[in-house]
Amino acid sequence: MATELSALVSQGNFQEVWQHLCSFLDLTVPEFMTIQERLLREQLQIVGRSQLGRIIMGDQIPDSVAAFRRQVHLTNHADYEPYLDEHNEDVLAEKPVAWAHTSGRSGAFKWAPYTARAFKNIGVGMLSATVLSNSHARGDVRIRPGDAFVYNIPARPYMSGHALYSLAELFDFNFVPSLDKTESMSFEERIAVSFKIALRTGIDTVGSISSVLMKVAEKFAQGASQGGLTTDTLHPAALGRLAGGFVRSKAQRRRMLPRDLWKIKGMLVGGTDADIYRARLQDYWGITPHEQYACTEAPGLMATNAWTRHGLYFLPDTCFYEFIPEEEWVRSRGDPLYVPTTVLLDELKPGCRYEMVITNFFGGRFLRYRLHDLVACISLSDEKAGIRLPAVVVEGRAGDLIDLAGFTGLIDESVIWHAIEDAGIPYEDWLVRKEVLDSGDPGLHLYIELKEAAKDQQVIERVNQQLMGQNPGYRDLVNMLGYTPLRVTQFR
Repeated sequence: MATELSALVSQGNFQEVWQHLCSFLDLTVPEFMTIQERLLREQLQIVGRSQLGRIIMGDQIPDSVAAFRRQVHLTNHADYEPYLDEHNEDVLAEKPVAWAHTSGRSGAFKWAPYTARAFKNIGVGMLSATVLSNSHARGDVRIRPGDAFVYNIPARPYMSGHALYSLAELFDFNFVPSLDKTESMSFEERIAVSFKIALRTGIDTVGSISSVLMKVAEKFAQGASQGGLTTDTLHPAALGRLAGGFVRSKAQRRRMLPRDLWKIKGMLVGGTDADIYRARLQDYWGITPHEQYACTEAPGLMATNAWTRHGLYFLPDTCFYEFIPEEEWVRSRGDPLYVPTTVLLDELKPGCRYEMVITNFFGGRFLRYRLHDLVACISLSDEKAGIRLPAVVVEGRAGDLIDLAGFTGLIDESVIWHAIEDAGIPYEDWLVRKEVLDSGDPGLHLYIELKEAAKDQQVIERVNQQLMGQNPGYRDLVNMLGYTPLRVTQFR
């Protein structure tokens, strides 16, 4: 049975669909803040009745945004860990319909419960982003029921997996592979299977982490240039698509690229390295990537590119947003007792960086929660596009956490420290930073002073092996993308 939004699209009611999913881009900043305040007041009344809400806020429910920011302290996962890690639903205001996890420090999972309303909101945000990724102008709705939606994102219980199921309840996409099969596959298997199927079905929208799409394109181009055909590609539709791609690539005297095979309407990408890959993704796939910003704790989509594909715009109904100015979070790092101040969206300044702080809506659990994500405000409006909201870009992580490639989770000092120790490499001191490798891929550069002489490659192999064993996300990165992100420079 067609969903309501699928039916509206089939009937040509595109304006109604746009209004339902993308009209947040028509808001002024005061209108945006009015929605934020209304939903925050509602959230405080809901969560204030729960045991966990009283633990965080106290017995008195704040009656205004100012009172909320004054009365409730900034929180971290440690404030919720004793309750959420045990899935203790008795302390929550609303019974969750799903639990999602993400990677935390040292590769440990962090859990987040989703209420029924939050679960639906994840899908609404993802559908809004899908519409915008397919569009070329305001009001341009190009998605259609039955569109082939190829996705290469982690399955449940990751938030991305829940998002697919929520999206499926809202719109009739042809998911590739089908949702009933995806969770029985490893991430690597889903990537391989999805593009084999797509040779037959085509691709209308593709959603993935930027680095995954880069490696898929590179491996595909390499395989195509070697002329490899398997029984999976001998389907008549697949052969026809390959033949057309071969002709197009040869006419331009280059190797075959994904853009020779598929004319994609929308490409949804995520991860902190989207900017690194943007130009190359467009060259490989023939379409400008459309970036999203989401997290498990939000839950769901917090910000997305518009049809302009320049800068991210916040959705007003996912979370209440606060921003810690750079000078404040730097000071708080140096003084753990210092309480940083926050500003709101209507106080952002172009050229300034901020650490994100969120408060869930829809009965969610996280209040004034520090995400440790850094965003930079790049503009207060886009006059040409008629968008009157501030735009941001995601710059990475605050503090001592490294987000290497979006899906790898967080790599912190203790993980690297243990990896070096367990590798049995005598050293005096070390430091590590995230860098862009010569290949254009994100990497970890370890600067180390050794006590005994050793070759760089020996250090890389031993430390890399330990990192793979201690951090599941890092292991996934090495296995799925086919390169070792670790580099070593020795101090002598």
